[in-house]
Amino acid sequence: MSMKLTGAFAALAMVCGAAAPASAEQAATIEARTAPGGVVVTWRLAEPTTRAAFLGTSVIRDLWTVTTPGLTLKDGAVEGAEPFDRFEIEIAPDAAEVDRTYMGLTRVGAGYVLYGPGLGLQGMEAVLTARPVAGEATLPTAEAVKGYVYLGPQEAVMRRDGAAVVTSASAPPALTGLLRDGFFAAQKFYGARLGHVLPTEPTLIISTDSPGPMSYRGDVTDTGVISLRFHGDMWQAPPPDVAVPLGTFVWHEAFHLWNGHGVETKDGETAPWLHEGGAEYGAVVAAVSTGVIDEEQARGALTQRLNGCRKTLGDADYEARKLQSGSSIYNCGVVVQWIADLETRRASEGARDVFDLWKSMLDAGRAGDGYGVTDFRALLQPDSAVGVLMDGPGAARWAGIEARLAALGVRLEEQPSADEYRAAALFHLNGENCSAGAYGFYMVEEGVKLDTGQTCGVLSGDPLLASVEGHDPASDATAMFFAIQARCAAALPVRYRIQDGRLIEAKCATPLVAPKAWAVTAAPPLATRAT
Repeated sequence: MSMKLTGAFAALAMVCGAAAPASAEQAATIEARTAPGGVVVTWRLAEPTTRAAFLGTSVIRDLWTVTTPGLTLKDGAVEGAEPFDRFEIEIAPDAAEVDRTYMGLTRVGAGYVLYGPGLGLQGMEAVLTARPVAGEATLPTAEAVKGYVYLGPQEAVMRRDGAAVVTSASAPPALTGLLRDGFFAAQKFYGARLGHVLPTEPTLIISTDSPGPMSYRGDVTDTGVISLRFHGDMWQAPPPDVAVPLGTFVWHEAFHLWNGHGVETKDGETAPWLHEGGAEYGAVVAAVSTGVIDEEQARGALTQRLNGCRKTLGDADYEARKLQSGSSIYNCGVVVQWIADLETRRASEGARDVFDLWKSMLDAGRAGDGYGVTDFRALLQPDSAVGVLMDGPGAARWAGIEARLAALGVRLEEQPSADEYRAAALFHLNGENCSAGAYGFYMVEEGVKLDTGQTCGVLSGDPLLASVEGHDPASDATAMFFAIQARCAAALPVRYRIQDGRLIEAKCATPLVAPKAWAVTAAPPLATRAT
């Protein structure tokens, strides 16, 4: 991810598939059971070896402890001086969330969620069995090595209409109720509109025990398990500005049960904007259609995505790499889906919508070799405005999009929000002071925290900000922007107050340009039929 964007939810990274171990020469059996402080996992190999390398390379194993005498864990492999065919590791919950990376082990109240693919070994087929003790439940009960598996108290599990929900006892009832009800409603809505009986029991796990630093994260694995993880005290009484993304969060993840499971995503790595944009836009439309959010809130969500895409693509000709990581895959992905939906409804006089496009594509994908960008674009209207966004000259892109949206009944006005002003100012200053690498910032419970690593001069070290030019970047972003703009116009240093009391001065030698940001002030209703 090249940059982290602003907003309490913009650091959210959602990933929608987990690779299972490839075909192998020998087999391994894996057993997991809960223990004080985490989970104990035992591997039994078909043949002795002196080195067993793990299949997953992106799994964090800092808190894995090998308890088998004579063996060590080093560079993603268990090694021993003498051949071994069995080893045991104690796994503690991960200490931090990492962008677009599955958590190896997370707490859910008194239970745990274990990432099965992280236990697989190179060159070996593996079967993972979770062994519950008295009073515990495990979900799922089959093919657990392919994704998340829950081990914990049976009383934390609720089942309804072929789906299951697991909640931590400490989670606020208002939060769990919203997500649980949304999850069950999503099964009904998507099942009716997208068809197809899911291959696994859909399972939602809600935890308020995330280690952070992001306020919340969510992901889905091939076992049909959705893990939603929340960090901080704000979830006892979520602030109003998170109401819309929180209301659509579980709907997004549930969409992935249809567009990311039981069907191959041809362009999952090179064009993730298709399946992520489909899930995010589908979530907004479904949430409006079922009364979770209203049309005004939906227009606000579209405004955020449209401006994020506008910022990413700018006026340059289209570059696919720009839509392969970060929140750009959600922002531009939603814009593509919105255009497709508006055009489909207009051409069919309201008889068809974006869910009809997805159902056609998913049905064909399951019957064939999956789906991808070519399949999706083949379903669009002739001369679709998607071509203006992705194929036409960059210099004419946004004027063209504005004109095409206007013809479809959308009115746009230039109205930068506090979030846009915050992002423009902080990214500009990071760019002025950082020499290399990815950089950005997070909205955390305590305020704004820079994500600057060690290559950003005086801004290095991921400081937690108290103020910039005397303004709180979390609550007074617009005034902060104009104060910074005045300093940069005079090539004067910008003064940061860090929450630990330090005062630092960052250079700003180039003008800070005001962000261009539309507001969607009018648009055709998004609500559609539920069957």
